[in-house]
Order: sequence, then C-alpha cells, then structure tokens
Amino acid sequence: MTTIFRPAAADDISAIAKFTSQADSGLTTVPKSEKAVADYVTESLSFLKGDANANRVLFIAERDEQLMGISGIIPRLGVDRPFYSFKRSRHARKASRQDLSVRYQTLQLTTDFDGFTELATIYLAPDARGKGIGRLLSLGRLGFIHAHRDRFEDRLMADIRGWIDEDGNSPFWKHLTSKFIQTEFDEADRLSSGDAAFIIELLPALPILLNLLPPSVEATAGKPHDLSAGAMGLLMSAGFQDTDLCDIFDGGPAIRCQTDGTLISQSVFQATGGGVTEADVKFLHFTGEGDDFRAALGPAYPSAQKAGRDACAALGTDTPFVALAQNRRG
Repeated sequence: MTTIFRPAAADDISAIAKFTSQADSGLTTVPKSEKAVADYVTESLSFLKGDANANRVLFIAERDEQLMGISGIIPRLGVDRPFYSFKRSRHARKASRQDLSVRYQTLQLTTDFDGFTELATIYLAPDARGKGIGRLLSLGRLGFIHAHRDRFEDRLMADIRGWIDEDGNSPFWKHLTSKFIQTEFDEADRLSSGDAAFIIELLPALPILLNLLPPSVEATAGKPHDLSAGAMGLLMSAGFQDTDLCDIFDGGPAIRCQTDGTLISQSVFQATGGGVTEADVKFLHFTGEGDDFRAALGPAYPSAQKAGRDACAALGTDTPFVALAQNRRG
C-alpha cells in the first residue's frame, strides 16, 4: 500500500490531535491539543488559498487512510517576530611572553535566520520508523516548495531537536538557558511561540563564555537528539549544510540550504513513462498545487515497476514531476 503525502485538511484535525497527543514534551513545535492542531490547520488552509498573512503549512502522511506522521513548513521566518538562535564562535589566545595559550567557545544571540523558510514540525509514529515514511514527510516538503517556488524564500533552514540524556534532561537548557529564563522548558517554548520579547529581554546581549560552564554545555551545543540524527542526515544528503548556529533552548543544530540547491530541485524532471530504473533507487513523485498537492515514493517512471505504478495511481496522474529522493541505495 502506497503512503501519500498531502496538505492537512479540516477533516484531519481530530485524527492529528489524537496522534500528536502521544508526542513527548521535547517535541515543542508539534501541536498536541485539538485547539493547537485546529489553529495550525486553519492557518495552513489559509496559506493554501493564497492568504499572504498565513505563515504555516501542515502536511500529513497517510497509508490506507491511517495517519502515519506530520510535517510542516514556516514560509517566512522573522515576519511575526524575530527568530533567535545562538551563534557559536571559536577563539584562541596566546600569551606573548609566557608559554601559555587558551582556546574557548562563545555563544551570542542572533537573528541570522530571519528571511529564511523553515522546515519544521516533523513527527511520525514510533512503529512507522524505518519504513520510508520519515523520508517522505521530510522530502515531500521540498517537492511542495518546488511546486510553489514563488511563495517561499531563497534560503531554507531546519532547526533540529537537541540532545537529551537518558533521564530526558537537556544539559544545555539545565546549565545555560534556564539560568536566564527561569521557568520550565515547555513553558518557555510555549511563550516563545507568541510574543518572544522575553528572549531578548532576559538572555544576555554579550557573548556567553562556554569554558565557564559545565563541559556538557559545550559538548551538546549543536548536537542532535539521538532520534533526530537520522532526519538531520537525510536533509544533509539532500543538500543542507551544517552551520555555527544552534537552538537557544536545547542547543540543537541548525542546518541551511539554498532553496534552488536541494536535491529535489536539482534533479526534478517530468516523467513520461517508458523508462526503467533500478527498483532499490527511490524517487519522489509529486503532482498538483495547493490543497491538491500529493507526493509519494517509488521508481522513476510510472510504468517502470509496480511500486511506481502504485505511486502514480495513488497520485491520480500519469505524468508527475519526479526527483531523486535519496542519493544512495536503500
């Protein structure tokens, strides 16, 4: 059975809310209540209808009418409020007359990602892992952006979930950010989704010296959560690059890419049938616009293999746009 990627609809709200209510608290961009889901879907539908003020798009992956995961896009960062990150800088000092030297890192608050489009809000069921659904949820967004290129910025970014220990604690939050934003992690993240003025009001404007903090802070600055490392690797293989920026709450890495430089945009073509590709090389098939957009994974040509025929039949087209969905076998 083919898994389909499509924009979320109003009829999906209850199912999405039931699905995301199982997400743990560390997945702070995932809407977990029915109201939060309804607000997200409503804004997404407004965006699909051309509302220039709407700034979120939500997608689902479904197989045989069963919800398998969600993902999202923030079309324009920095419009409603600044998008804050920490910039990591490395420094070296050497004494002129003594054989002494020091190397250290600093973090400084920045809004470098304002003016980017963000790939956000990815969550899939635990039993859906390892089945290509995460790949579809992630890369399907790049197909959507390619199909609606004029509605997105020239640069993309993704904020990857930061590392936590075996007890579910973030050393970065515990030893750094919580010293300035003195509340619970979830509450701070909830507040940041609204008026984020408290971030610039409470976090220091001067560089933070990491050598004055526990070593775990420096070790986890820019380190992904164990469950997010695969998603980060997928985007890196699709054209994204690591940066010197990290999340201000959990220290998760931020990655970036030129919108027209992704693997999807660089390899896209319109399938016409007749060709045969190796069955273990996956491609992203996508078709339609707005709320009619659909994507699926399969071999390159509609007539090539059964999986390809199934994907195109599910998309309701014989000539979808096709792009390489991964640059390795598997």
